[in-house]
Amino acid sequence: MSSYALSLILAVIACVIGGVLGGLVLARPDSMLGLAGLKSDQDGGVNAVTEGRAFGGLLIASHGAAALFLGWQSSAGAAMALVLAIAWFGAAFGRLVSMLLQKAGGRFNYGSVFLNLLMGVTLALPFFNEGSLPLHRIGGSMLV
Repeated sequence: MSSYALSLILAVIACVIGGVLGGLVLARPDSMLGLAGLKSDQDGGVNAVTEGRAFGGLLIASHGAAALFLGWQSSAGAAMALVLAIAWFGAAFGRLVSMLLQKAGGRFNYGSVFLNLLMGVTLALPFFNEGSLPLHRIGGSMLV
């Protein structure tokens, strides 16, 4: 298996993980927001749940579309996955800034920063490892 094909598979797995996280937030916003320390029982609890569900839908749609294009047209999917990687890196940066300014360490935040960075690196792999897939093994031919 080529390194490009491996990077595509890893990126699709990262997209599935991102979509599952979105599905969890969409299905159970209270428990997922509580896990992140964003309790919805405060003022504006309905708004927090609504925003949580909107965020869950965003994760499902964006990661699902990137996974679809990674499998269908890998060059477009690699670009889409790179955009998602930048978003994950931005989430890690924002969480690190928050941890430094608010002294909000803790196991959840450290684990979340690690997950954000790992997702970012994995989703960026196809873009920086762009190559050609061995189409003779797939059974088709295409111009790349």
